[in-house]
Amino acid sequence: MRHLKTSKPINIRLTDKLLSELDSLANNFSLSRSEIVRQALVFYLSALKSTSKSLTKPPKPHFTSPSYMRRGDVLLIKRSHGYVLAMSCSSSGGIGEKPLDKVKVPGRLLGMYMARLAIMDLACIGVKPLGIALALSVSPYDGRDIVEGVKATLLRVGIDADRALLLNAEENIDVAQTGLGIVAIGEIDEEQLKIGLSKPGDKLVLVGKPYVGDLALRAIEAGRAVELWEIERFLNSAAVHEVIPVDSKGIEYEASILAYMSGRRLKLYSNVSVDLKCSGGPATSVLLSVDPQGIDEVKQLTSKPLEVVGELL
Repeated sequence: MRHLKTSKPINIRLTDKLLSELDSLANNFSLSRSEIVRQALVFYLSALKSTSKSLTKPPKPHFTSPSYMRRGDVLLIKRSHGYVLAMSCSSSGGIGEKPLDKVKVPGRLLGMYMARLAIMDLACIGVKPLGIALALSVSPYDGRDIVEGVKATLLRVGIDADRALLLNAEENIDVAQTGLGIVAIGEIDEEQLKIGLSKPGDKLVLVGKPYVGDLALRAIEAGRAVELWEIERFLNSAAVHEVIPVDSKGIEYEASILAYMSGRRLKLYSNVSVDLKCSGGPATSVLLSVDPQGIDEVKQLTSKPLEVVGELL
């Protein structure tokens, strides 16, 4: 007598569309649902064995060419996997402790405020830096205090300075003036980017005062400059739609970026206390786009002075 192999029942879930097609085939060929499913599996498994492909190894993802976008001093590189690489950069020249420096500043303080600026550019769009690159025009010895200042700022925002800092300094030429460049890099899910979120009717609120040179350094030392932790507060407020630092290009330029990236028209007020075109230095102030009903809420988030300088139409 021929012995039949025993079978075991299994439960499978099918979509309504598959069930409809299954019932149509069963009716046309006078077969049961289970028989059609069994024959389909036999056919599929036989075909699978004849190939070298494996069900457990999906094909390697194919990434298309990246797309690029700029927002002020930040370069955004969009990848097809849904994440955006963000890079900010800034530079300084003639500021430091060398003989020909125009503005005399302790190296540690210079390093602190340059790192703060690079990090702030990313923080304002919701990105936390993963690494910092620092290029010095002075020798490693002359730049040691600058490096310590950069590390101090990194530690303050929870970044491992020993692992996340890439450093290069001048080792061949004796220079008489300080120069440096700094780059911060981070990554974020595209859906989390704080860009292009401003709305018609938003008020443009300046937080803090723009300072340049010695005044900027004194403001940072005295705590009058906008702090990195305040940026996080602003971004967590439903009343604040976007934040942008005011650096050397000035308030009017940064306001135009907010308007352009949200597809809005810009209206700046004439009766304001600050020069809208003057340099903002190392971003001692920031510009917010705020719901008109939320200005009082923003006042509770900071001790810095606030002034409405315009609106978006």
